[in-house]
Amino acid sequence: MFIEYLLIILAGFLGSYHCIGMCGYIPPLIKHKSWIVGNFLYNTGRIFTYAFLGFVAGYLGMFFHSVQFQLFQKGLSVVLGVLMIVFGLQVLGSIKEKGVPGLDLIFTTIAEILSKFRENPFFLGMFNGFLPCPLVYGFLVKAMFESNPLKGATIMVLFGIGTVPAMVFSSYLFKTFSPSLRKKLSSMSGIIIILFGFLAIFRAFGIGHHH
Repeated sequence: MFIEYLLIILAGFLGSYHCIGMCGYIPPLIKHKSWIVGNFLYNTGRIFTYAFLGFVAGYLGMFFHSVQFQLFQKGLSVVLGVLMIVFGLQVLGSIKEKGVPGLDLIFTTIAEILSKFRENPFFLGMFNGFLPCPLVYGFLVKAMFESNPLKGATIMVLFGIGTVPAMVFSSYLFKTFSPSLRKKLSSMSGIIIILFGFLAIFRAFGIGHHH
């Protein structure tokens, strides 16, 4: 479990370079008398949202796990594993993320809303946590697989902690790291998500899982 948690933090750290292109414009919006406090509040808000989503995902997983039908549970594990693999491949860039009609308009609207919270970094981070991202989706699926609200929240908190360095220094990294380098770093995170996906599928068939 300890190694698994370390992998989650590592995936968050590496995957956050994928997020710089999407969310990197948000930290500079922070308007606070203290740069350190402002970024702390912003990232705390983000992690709070991730923890909430992880708790909900874990609760849903617990609900499905309570169904006394073994075939259903095995099928669910396989589906969740496949979903993790798909999201991992999206992070890798092997599968293109499906475009959502009017997505540019949605992000423009979100940016306008977020700009109103420049002096409230915690709320800025909270709303940032809800932005669509295959990396977040991948770990939410893992949180659901845990079938435990607290474990689900823990997974998302660890993931969030891993993303903090890149988000704090997003402006600097965006200018310093080339898109190709950021893609290579985030690809490693995609591989970790895919690994978790295969583990979920293996466990559905009793491989590598001990009672």
